[in-house]
Amino acid sequence: MIYGELPRRLERNVIYESDYVCLYADRVRCPDGSVIEKYHQIHYPHESVCLVVFNERDEILLIHSRRYTIGRLEWEIPTGRVEAGESGEDAARRECREETGCTVRDLQFLCSYNPSNGMSDEVCHVFAARVDTESADFDGNEVKRKRWVSKAGVLELLKKNETKDGVAILALLYAFAFYSSNTMV
Repeated sequence: MIYGELPRRLERNVIYESDYVCLYADRVRCPDGSVIEKYHQIHYPHESVCLVVFNERDEILLIHSRRYTIGRLEWEIPTGRVEAGESGEDAARRECREETGCTVRDLQFLCSYNPSNGMSDEVCHVFAARVDTESADFDGNEVKRKRWVSKAGVLELLKKNETKDGVAILALLYAFAFYSSNTMV
């Protein structure tokens, strides 16, 4: 095997394309010269953001999202795509306002990652912030309710596997491990 080289696309067959998601079947040459005839790739035309929101008591804002794809309500954090011409910071603020009715201050970038890099090129940018203002005005089609939860409560929710949303799980654990809310007071 030849180390240090990456597989190379030889051909691309478009199965489906939209402004939200695309599916391709690529013909790919591996570093050892072998060829994969149909390497399926999911492409996301827009990057995404998620936001861990803290209040003055260091509680975390969770939303109970209505998820058609999996057929259940899921405890999550504000998440969404970055629109064309929009910065990640602006997208995080907008998604938070739309999904929770909250505005935030002291927004801080934490990390970027690929949720499923074996089959998708999706990029998610993780942020943390402090709540600035809060209202009851949020998208009821997407979010059933919201609640403030202590760090211990969030960890218990994760331990009991009461959310299966990978974006939220990683962002929450990352914020707990690497973000000091003292830097935002």
